[in-house]
Amino acid sequence: MKKKDFLLQEMIKQYVKCQEPIGSESLKSCLGGRISSATIRNYFKILGQEGVLVQTHISSGRVPTRLALRNYWREVLQPELLEPSIEPNRLHALCDEFGLTCAIRASASQKLLRVIEVDTNDDGTLVLVFERDCVAIPFVANMARFCHELVGVQIHDLQKIAHDVCAQSLSQALQALQSVEKTRFFGLAALGEVFESMPEHALGFARGEMFSLGCALHFPDSSDYLIIAHNAIFKGERVQMLTLGRLSQDYQGFYEALAS
Repeated sequence: MKKKDFLLQEMIKQYVKCQEPIGSESLKSCLGGRISSATIRNYFKILGQEGVLVQTHISSGRVPTRLALRNYWREVLQPELLEPSIEPNRLHALCDEFGLTCAIRASASQKLLRVIEVDTNDDGTLVLVFERDCVAIPFVANMARFCHELVGVQIHDLQKIAHDVCAQSLSQALQALQSVEKTRFFGLAALGEVFESMPEHALGFARGEMFSLGCALHFPDSSDYLIIAHNAIFKGERVQMLTLGRLSQDYQGFYEALAS
């Protein structure tokens, strides 16, 4: 790793821990004096010109930009590898400590068994039969062909595909089916702030719509927030978990504490 990239990564790591601008002297101290303050200041200047660091005022340290934080979390977090064991009281406490909101929902995995076309006309219906449930949507020839090709796919994967290709009727039907599953929320105090800054995404989170993300990082529009979707273990069973918070929150510290 280049020294410039190393310093940026270490600077962001310290920033999310202390939530304050980072100066060259404080970063030098964190690095055990291995790199001089002058060298750090030179790289800070370069990183500022590249648009990944900003100085709030002339005498302050630097803070990472939205772009820098997004790139940092893309590099550091691997949602597909996250599967923490959840203890409710512990998760409540950690959400409050780290300023995050979490939601968990049972995976309720079931695959699509077959697709039934009923009265294939303007008033027709398309019925999707799963292992334990079924949903009905208005018949559209293209949608029927699309669904037939997805026989054998798990419902949560099907939900993600429908969301990604903007198949609204199918996505909404699957969401309504899965909304009967019990969702538990943790750290709701932090969600109030999200409602003030991006109400539509906060409402979607509260409704459980973000569970369609699978295992992924999601950066809502041009906001300063991050949603992490991954698996977890709750009461001995695999569940889906969402973590929502500002880009500047310490997600590494949160997941390390959750695993300890």
